[in-house]
Amino acid sequence: MKSFLSSLLGIFSIFTISAQSIYETGYFIDNDGNRKECLIKKLSWKDNPTEFEWKKNISSTPKKENIEDIKEFAVGKEYLYKRYILEIDLKGDNLGRATKLEKPDLKLQKLFLRVILESKTSLYQYSKNGVNRFFYTDKDAVYPELLVYKVFYTPDETKDPGKKIIAHKNTEYRNQLIQILNCGKDDLSEIEYTQKDLKKYFKRYNVCKGNYMEYTIRKKVNQTHVGIVGGINHIDFSHSSPIEGNTDEITYQKTYAPRYGIYIETFIPFSKVDLSFFLETTYNAFSIKSEDTSTLENELELDYKGINIAFAPRFHIYLSSKFELFLEGGIAIDYDLDTKSLPEPTIDEIKETSTDFFYGGGLGYGRFKVGYRKYTGKDISDSNIVLESDLKSSSLYLAVDLF
Repeated sequence: MKSFLSSLLGIFSIFTISAQSIYETGYFIDNDGNRKECLIKKLSWKDNPTEFEWKKNISSTPKKENIEDIKEFAVGKEYLYKRYILEIDLKGDNLGRATKLEKPDLKLQKLFLRVILESKTSLYQYSKNGVNRFFYTDKDAVYPELLVYKVFYTPDETKDPGKKIIAHKNTEYRNQLIQILNCGKDDLSEIEYTQKDLKKYFKRYNVCKGNYMEYTIRKKVNQTHVGIVGGINHIDFSHSSPIEGNTDEITYQKTYAPRYGIYIETFIPFSKVDLSFFLETTYNAFSIKSEDTSTLENELELDYKGINIAFAPRFHIYLSSKFELFLEGGIAIDYDLDTKSLPEPTIDEIKETSTDFFYGGGLGYGRFKVGYRKYTGKDISDSNIVLESDLKSSSLYLAVDLF
């Protein structure tokens, strides 16, 4: 148990120290149209970036690219940026940064726009210093058009005590949506100038028009994988002597046995570390015989059947654009399915449930994972004849995401 906890603490320490240098699979396209698959340093971009850091693989020297040389790049499923030269106003979304001008003071800039939804009618976002601006493209607007929103003010001419200015909002974006992007079914008066509301509206509009959704931003908390797992367990079993007064330990022949089942894995949205949790259920069955029967009248045999349920976090480190390394460690519970010990009554009672811990890791490639897992020992005997037992195992397994 102490060894297991030490291993887990070591894993957490490694990720705490290296969290600043986590890279995730991605790609970029340069000015000549060349696309390069790579690892891109994972950052939580609140402001749209103008550059990024990348590696060919995890051991490569990091390189930097900037907006002058790159026209598109993506990191995982969360970030997709495209470069445009367009007019924008960033005077602010609150009175502290507002002006008297109702219309935006547009100025030409070269920007990476974040793709929020991509279809025949697409939605983009630009953010800087807490200010958000949204753009769209459709069949009549090849280059992104600004959805106009602006906070402005006018002087207070009523001279009421305590008032100096009156705040207003230019919500021209609602008129744009009514005139250009309206299926005739929508009430736009409640649509706010937020990513959530606009994404929902653009998705509804594309569905109304029968447009295929090529891309929408996804948070990792919504990424859930369901799959099958199969493996080979290496079994090591021993228990105390069933003969009263005999202190010798009875050991059994080590064996290999298959296990197979299903799992569900859900990713959690950490800004720097790819973390998921999985729940795995497998069926285990094996039969083993005692090694030394010199102190016993008969050879002993354990015919084991059980369901194993494992729950654990899994950390993912991307080694290249195709391969990942993962580390895992958690708790496993075995449910007995009529295990028998022969000749009876060597172990006359088997615990209905027994608990152990495990740790391990492996390599992933696309939908496939190959891993190795080591379990701590557990006592499965609930007998008055055999007071203690120790069932240890390790497992080499293959997991495949189905959907």
